[in-house]
Amino acid sequence: MKTIIWYGNDLRVDDHLPLETALRHDDPVEGHYFIRAEELIENRFGVTPIGPRRLQFLYESLEDLSGSLNALGIPLYVHVGHPLDILDHTDRLLFQRSLGYNERSREQDVTAKWKGEWHAFDGFTLYPRAEIPFERMPFLFTEFRKAVEPDARPERPIDRKCEGEARSIEFPVAYERPERDTRTAFPFRGGERAGRARLAAYLNGPVRTYKETRNGFGVDDSSKLSAYLANGSLSPRRVLHELETHERENGANESTYWLYFELLWREFFQWVALEQGVRLFRAQGIRSKEKSWRVDADVIERWQTGQTGVLFVDAFMRELNATGWMSNRGRQIVASYFTKELGQDWRIGAAYFEANLIDYDVASNYGNWAYQAGVGNDSRDRRFNVSRQQEIYDPTGAFRNTWL
Repeated sequence: MKTIIWYGNDLRVDDHLPLETALRHDDPVEGHYFIRAEELIENRFGVTPIGPRRLQFLYESLEDLSGSLNALGIPLYVHVGHPLDILDHTDRLLFQRSLGYNERSREQDVTAKWKGEWHAFDGFTLYPRAEIPFERMPFLFTEFRKAVEPDARPERPIDRKCEGEARSIEFPVAYERPERDTRTAFPFRGGERAGRARLAAYLNGPVRTYKETRNGFGVDDSSKLSAYLANGSLSPRRVLHELETHERENGANESTYWLYFELLWREFFQWVALEQGVRLFRAQGIRSKEKSWRVDADVIERWQTGQTGVLFVDAFMRELNATGWMSNRGRQIVASYFTKELGQDWRIGAAYFEANLIDYDVASNYGNWAYQAGVGNDSRDRRFNVSRQQEIYDPTGAFRNTWL
């Protein structure tokens, strides 16, 4: 019998309960990662869910993980397909639970038919479900934060260093590797080592002004940790632990708190996604708000390619297409414009982000899009004034000039 670690959005060796459990057994251990076949073909919204930039970031992350596992004597295999078609059902199976609807459905399918021993662990969220003091999640983030913040405490992360170097893998997907655009504010590279390096660099100084700079577009204006959290190269517990260490050694301020505040936003969307399930993807959203969404192919294409004629929107979309990245402020602006000004079905915009953002996370992406579309957690249905946003955040036109 072997022990199988079924990897998903937990591409690390640090703070990884399935790995620590596997190492306590004497039998051979293997790591397996599965890409769903449907993620590589065009969906009903006209996009392929995992686009080239996401694939490249995934490939780099898996190479890094492969090196770390190899140092522990564990091989890593990457597949396209379903675990039940490839794995021996009599082996021991260990995995980190997912919160997305499709991912959980596949886990339930696997465990229902698994003949051997299996165990599922938490690790994608900051807190375990038992620490979330709601039988049903509130719609409003403020209510969630006020209940969780005073008393909820994450467990200390399990320390394990990355040993060895990144190691090549047999990657089962052929794709044209995108070039790195020199205009990018932050040249992302996938992998746990890159994520830990970024976390250390950010906590070494830039975090002290995060609240003031977080809406900017420069390399250190925001943490740039989301991509590593999204695929699990970093655990949220590790980020919080290192942040608290920084605060003990250097003192806390409004900005260090604000990084924790953003971790809470991420946490909120994760638990909402778990509770809402497939309802998260409905046109009318989790509040069942009926709206007359349009689907105008030419309008959508101009938005996707950054040719709407609204320069601030176009600059953000061209940055996304060229780098796989967009600031949080940009995401809010372009989503509001797509849904409120153009009136297009918000799920098309969310699907385009899913295909192109290297930090795509199902809960944060679809939760934020529904929020901006007025069918999500915020009942106020707010609208962004693009001209005003441009005046505030790009008064000199530097960002626009970079991308247009």
